[in-house]
Amino acid sequence: MPELTKETSAREGRIQRLRKRLFIDDPKDDVELQPYIPERLTKKSELWAFFLFGFGYFAWSNTTSSIFQPLLIQQVARTASHLNSNSSIPCPADDKDIPLGDKCVVHFGFIKGIEPTSYALLINVVAVWCTIFVSLGTSAFADHGRSSRKLMMTFCTLLAIATAFMFIGPLKPEVWWVSGLLMVVGLIFNGATLNFYDAHIPLLARHHPDVVRALVDYGEDSEEYILAKVRTATFLSGGASASGFAGGILLTVLATIVLLMTDATALILGYCLVMSSFFVLIFMGLYWHLSYQRTSPPLPAGANMFTFGYKRIGRTVSQVRRLKTMFYYLCAWFILGDGLTSASNMAILIAQDQLQASNTSLIIAALIQYICAAVSMWFWIWLQNTRGVRPMRVIIINSSLFGLIPVYCLLGLIPGNPVGLKQIWELYMLASFFGLFIGAIYSSNRVVFSQFIPFGHENELYALFEMANVSSSWIGPLICTAIIQHSGIRQTWWFLVTQFYVPAFMMCFVNVEKGRQEAIDFHKNEMEGKDLSKSRASPAEVAALQDRVFADEEKQLAEHV
Repeated sequence: MPELTKETSAREGRIQRLRKRLFIDDPKDDVELQPYIPERLTKKSELWAFFLFGFGYFAWSNTTSSIFQPLLIQQVARTASHLNSNSSIPCPADDKDIPLGDKCVVHFGFIKGIEPTSYALLINVVAVWCTIFVSLGTSAFADHGRSSRKLMMTFCTLLAIATAFMFIGPLKPEVWWVSGLLMVVGLIFNGATLNFYDAHIPLLARHHPDVVRALVDYGEDSEEYILAKVRTATFLSGGASASGFAGGILLTVLATIVLLMTDATALILGYCLVMSSFFVLIFMGLYWHLSYQRTSPPLPAGANMFTFGYKRIGRTVSQVRRLKTMFYYLCAWFILGDGLTSASNMAILIAQDQLQASNTSLIIAALIQYICAAVSMWFWIWLQNTRGVRPMRVIIINSSLFGLIPVYCLLGLIPGNPVGLKQIWELYMLASFFGLFIGAIYSSNRVVFSQFIPFGHENELYALFEMANVSSSWIGPLICTAIIQHSGIRQTWWFLVTQFYVPAFMMCFVNVEKGRQEAIDFHKNEMEGKDLSKSRASPAEVAALQDRVFADEEKQLAEHV
C-alpha cells in the first residue's frame, strides 16, 4: 500500500511539472527580465494561441485550398464544359465517349477553349494578383497601432465565409462560375491572413524569456543572443507547421469519413468545404481568447490608412542596396515557392485526369502527406536545436531532395515504362515524400527570413515574403497551362525540375550573418534619422511602459469577461 501511494504521488508530481512547463509562466521572469524590454514578455498563453490558430488555419490552407477547392473547381468546370468542335454539345460524362481528336473546354472570361484542368490553374493566377494588391496595402498598416490581430481575424473570417459558400456551384450548375469567383475571394483573404500570422514569429521570439535572458546576460551582439533567437524562431515556425499538419490530418480524416459514407459527388465535396470553414472559425475563437495584441508605434501624422502600406513598402524596396541579402534571398524563394505550388497542382491534376483517381483516393494521399509532414517536422526541429544544423542548410538539403520528385515523374515519358506516376500506388508514395520535405522547407524559410527583417517592419516585410511566394505561384501555373495546351500535362515536369535545383544552388551563396547585420544597421539608421536612437530606456520610461502593458492587460481581460 505505501508503494502504491508513492507511485501515485510520483505520477501526480510528473503531471504537475508537465502542467507547469506547458501552462504556467515563471514569475521570476517578470521581475528579472521585464525591465529590459519595452513590451510585455511572451506568455505561454500567447504561444498556445499561436499554435491553436495554426492548427485550424493551416489545416484549411493545407487541405482545403490545395485539395478540396481545386477538385471542386475542376469537377464543376468539367460538368459545365462542352466539346471544342461544337459549343452546343455538352461534354460527355465519361472521357471515353469524347470523339477522337476532340476535347472538353469551358470559357474563362473572354478566353475560350480552356480545358477544365487548366481552368483551376488560371483561377489561381487571378487570385495571386489580387492577393498581392490586398496584402501589400494592409501589411505595413498592421505594423502600427493595435490593429494586426483584428485585421488577421477579419481576413480569416472572410476567408471562411467565402469558402463555405463554394457549394453553390455544384448545387446550382447554371451558376457554376460562382464557385470560381468565391475561390478567388477566399485565396485573397488567405494570403493576407498568412502574412499576419507569419509576422508573429519574430515578435514572439524577440520577447520570449529565453531570448531576453540571453540579451541581458550576453548582450545584443553576442552569439548566444543570436542563437537563442534562431532556436526560438525555429521552435515557433516548426511548431506552427507541425500543428498545422496535425490539424490537416484531423480535417482530412473527417472529410474522408464523409466521402466514404456518401457518393463523393461535387456537392458533397462542397459540404466538406463548409465543414472546413467551421473548423477554422472554432480555432480562431480560441486564438482570440488566449492571444494578446502588442502595441506598435502609431501611424505617422497625416498618413492615409489606404495608401500608407503601398508607400512604405515602396520606400523599403527602394532601399534594396541596404538589404541586399534579404532581396537576393527573396529571389531564390520566389523560384522555390513557385515550384512547390506547381508540383503539388500537377501531381493532383495528373492523378485526376490520367489515373482517374477518385476524390477519396486523392484525400487519402493528402492524409499520408500530412502524417509524414508532421513526423518529419519534429525531426528537423530536433536536428536544428540539438545538433546545431542551421536552417539554411535544412532548406538546401530538402529542396534538393524534393527535386527528385519531378525527376521520378519524368520516367513516365519513357514509352512502355510502367512507373513515373502512372499508377495509384505511386501517388501515395510521392505523397509521403512530399510530406517529408515540404514542412521543413516552409518552416526553415520563415526562420531564415525572420533574421533579415529590421525591427518594426515585421508585417510589411512578411507581406513581401509571402508576395514572393504567392506572386511566383502564377508563373508556374501559367507556364504549365501553356505546356499542357501544346505538349501534354506530363511535359510540365521538365520545367518543374529547374524550380528546385536553381534556388538550392542560389541559396548556397546566402550569407545569413551578413543579412542579419544589414537588418540591424537598417534599423539603427532609421532610428538615427528620427532622432530616436537610445541605448537604454531610462527608469521613468521603463515604468511608464510597464504601466501601459499592465493597463493593456486589464483592458483585454475586461473585454474577455
